[in-house]
Amino acid sequence: MRAGKTEEDGRITLIQSDIWIGFPRAEQVLDRLQCMIEAPRQTRMPGLLVHGASGIGKTMIARNLSRRYAPEYDPASGITRTPLLLLQAPPAPDERRFYLHILATVGAPATALSARAQNVASLEVRVVALLRDLGLRMIMIDEVHNLLAGTHREQRRFLNVLRYLSNELEVSLVCLGSARPSMPSVVISSLPGGWTNITFQTGATTPSSRT
Repeated sequence: MRAGKTEEDGRITLIQSDIWIGFPRAEQVLDRLQCMIEAPRQTRMPGLLVHGASGIGKTMIARNLSRRYAPEYDPASGITRTPLLLLQAPPAPDERRFYLHILATVGAPATALSARAQNVASLEVRVVALLRDLGLRMIMIDEVHNLLAGTHREQRRFLNVLRYLSNELEVSLVCLGSARPSMPSVVISSLPGGWTNITFQTGATTPSSRT
């Protein structure tokens, strides 16, 4: 066994790592997202649905933006400012599970909460209060096609949660997912007006969009 890490080890690690390679379509989506996160707060914040074939680069775009807007600790307030919250949708539309995932992501796991405090209504209040303190500007939900695993009623309830968080916190909302025939209509029809739908295609010179 080698005692230290060699130059060859470093090259192997680099090859095996995720590397961002910008290309026109991805840069166009990133530019749109950056405009959204920098937009002034308003009653109805802009929203974006990005969908396309699996493995086309949607998650890499989300991670690239999350690195640009990484959390920063504010020593004056003692709060870690988090302008962008990147989440993965649960395997099925489940409000409670989604709220618990948000708490874990921002470093406030609900394990210390009583069973009563872990009901949906209590979790909703706790999540909104925490996210407001973080100075949040955008919520990104990856793998949003997972919501199609639920019933029509479950899909609507989950999308209502997303709409509520966007409106209550006055933050932009971005959903990313693999192409499914019914997904654009399900998501767009249930979320606030002003949403844009981008189909991320490998053969297109620019993303096709619909408002």
